Order: sequence, then C-alpha cells, then structure tokens
Amino acid sequence: MKRTLPDGFVGAVMAVESITDAMVFLHGPGGCRVRFMVYSSAVFPRMTLEENDSYFVPYFCGYPRVPATFLDEYDYINGAFYKLEEGLPIVDSKKPGLVVVINSPGAGLIGDNHEKAIREAGMEDRAIYMDESLVSIPMTQGYDHTLRQIVEHLKPVRDRPEKDTVNLVGMTVLDKDWMAAVEEFTENLESMGLKVRCVPGAGAELDDLKDSLNSEYCIVVCPEACASLCDYYESKGLKIIRSEAGAPVGFDATEEWYRNIGAITGKDASAPISKVQKARDKIYQKFVGMKYNALRIKGLKFSAAGIASVIRPLTKWMYEYLATAPIAVDVDLGSDETEVEKLKAFLDSIDYSESFGVEPKKGSDIVLCEGITALTMKINGECCIGIPIGHSSMGLDDVIPRPIYGIQGTRYILDEILHGVRGS
Repeated sequence: MKRTLPDGFVGAVMAVESITDAMVFLHGPGGCRVRFMVYSSAVFPRMTLEENDSYFVPYFCGYPRVPATFLDEYDYINGAFYKLEEGLPIVDSKKPGLVVVINSPGAGLIGDNHEKAIREAGMEDRAIYMDESLVSIPMTQGYDHTLRQIVEHLKPVRDRPEKDTVNLVGMTVLDKDWMAAVEEFTENLESMGLKVRCVPGAGAELDDLKDSLNSEYCIVVCPEACASLCDYYESKGLKIIRSEAGAPVGFDATEEWYRNIGAITGKDASAPISKVQKARDKIYQKFVGMKYNALRIKGLKFSAAGIASVIRPLTKWMYEYLATAPIAVDVDLGSDETEVEKLKAFLDSIDYSESFGVEPKKGSDIVLCEGITALTMKINGECCIGIPIGHSSMGLDDVIPRPIYGIQGTRYILDEILHGVRGS
C-alpha cells in the first residue's frame, strides 16, 4: 500500500511545539494551521481548557497552538508583511520564551521580510524565522534541523560541565506515546547513576536546552532525528553514545542499548538489563501458558516500514524471536545510511534480500508502520494485524501507554500480535 508520511515542514513545526515554552507563528493560510493546531495539542497537551479562553484574539482565533497569519489570495499577490507586523506583538503578548516564524510551502514564494518584522517588533532576542523549503526534506531532518537552529539561537555556554549527566536525543513528539518512553529511559538511566538533564525534541524547556551543553554525554535513541544536533553537541565537547544495535526496539536491541551505555560511561547497567531479562522471562511463561496461540505466530508473514534505526532491530527481533517472515521491509526517506546497510545485510543473510524497499504488502499477516497505513490496511482486509509504530502514530485512545521503545514497546507489539492472532 502507498504510504502517507509527514515531511520536513511538519517536522519543523512539531519540533518547535515540542518545547514547552516556545511557539510557532505560521506564515500561511488557515488551512495549513488546522492540522498543526489540533495535532500539537494531541501529542503534547500543554494547557488547561480554562486557559484557552484568553486566546479569542486575532491570529489565535480561540485556539492557543500554532497561531497563523491566515494568508488569502490578496496576500499572495500583494504581500503579507503587514500581517507579520501586526501579528508578532499579539503572539508575543502571550509571553512565549521563543517565537519561531515558519513559512507554509506557498508563503515561501511571497518573499515577506521576516527579519525586518522581528526587528521592528523588538523581538530579536526571542524570535527567529525558518525561511527555507522545508517541505522538500524528510520529517526527521526537518525536526533535527529546527532543533539545532533553536539551540544555536539560544547561545548556550558550556561553563559548568557536570559528570554523569546526559541528554537523551533522537526522540520526537511524533513518536507513539513518547512521554512513556522518556519516563522509562529516565528511570533506568538514573538506576545506573546517570542524570538525564535534557531531552531535546521531547518535552524540553528553553532553559533545559540552554543547560544541555553542560551534560557529559548525548545518548542517541534514533540517529535520524538528531544527526545535526549531535554534530553540534560533539563540536562543543559532549560525547555521543550510539548503540550498534540501533534504536532500543525489541528485547535484544534494548538490552544492548543499556549495555553499550554502561560500557562507555563506566556505569553498572545490571539494573535495567535485569528488567529486560525479567520481562523476557515473563513473556516466555506467557507463551508457555497459551501455547496454541503462541504457536500460531510462528511462520506469519510481516511487513515493516519506518526509519531504518527502528526497522532494523524490529525486523531482526521479529525474525529471530518470533520466527516470522519479513516479506516487505521499507525505510523512510532520511534514514541513517549505516542502519540501512546493516538492514540490507541482515535481510541478505536470511535470504530475504528481495524484501527490501517493498512497501507494506497486501496479504501480510502483520503490518508494522505509521498508524494511518497499518490501520487502513487492517480495515480493508489487506492484513490481519495492523500495528502503528511509525511517524505518526498518536495512540490517542490508549490509556495504558504503548510506546514502541524499550520494554513497554516490546510488550505493546507482542500484545497487538497476540490479540490479532486470537481474533483471526
């Protein structure tokens, strides 16, 4: 099935909205705003319903997230600098720590002078603009690029580096149930004696980003979402920790992720590794107790699609742990090249090289990819089990957290497979 994926424009807007005290000012039509204003609140709610009442003003129009200039046909012909000039002080009146002006794809053709508008509003210290063709780059790249621009604007200083502190990088608010994943990682890293100082791109504040330069390490979850940011941090003296096993998806990659962190930092990773092993043992006992359904998983055909650092460990785990067959394995644009080559090598080693580059296939028993594709294929009868894992899979109806990373992520995927097998 043809996949529907967010682009770098979406990534840029959501990167700003991932920062608790930053705000996007979208220079574009109201139609471009609608998706973002709802989407940002869905994946990262930041206000109460009562607070919304103060946003019945121009450019917000009753909704607090992603105010916009609401360009019309007149503006495209004659320019819309006047809307930036009028709108920036109104946005600033809501006291965001930083305003980021982002063009919609069409607005970029007008050529309005964002720098002048910011300067005339007296907001040079608390506003920046992204005057680029973000729609033509992958989502993760737009997200990463925007975060780096923001961090550089903040001009952080590495004036009091602290030993055993880390930044958790390479996560986005478009990751399914990202808050639960951050909580799990933070708890386990702290059990190793490491303090998580900042999670850029996943609920950080501006002050956290300023202080992030004083961390000793940056621990990578998904390299696609933080390549440029890691280059910046490394240039400032921080050490980058990246697992050879890819993102912590599935029991094996999660265990290796913690083991690698322990080896590089000199910390004891036995506590989180013990949690992984206990979870693995419990799943084994569950399989033994429901032998019939567990045996029905063996030999099922699956399709997997997403960023390579997630799809590689997922495919390996699905094949080796569950004995399922990867008949279609696709990676998103902007995927890490090292991860792509390792994924190709793995598929070749198990005689499934022809599966690479194939989008989720009709007739798959299991489809793991972005929610809209996985669930549409399931509804249409094109697969038996559709599991949302990619960008974007919001999980808005999940009360129990179901991220894709770590121990919780492994349980989530197994739950969905077992429930699907039982219902087939």
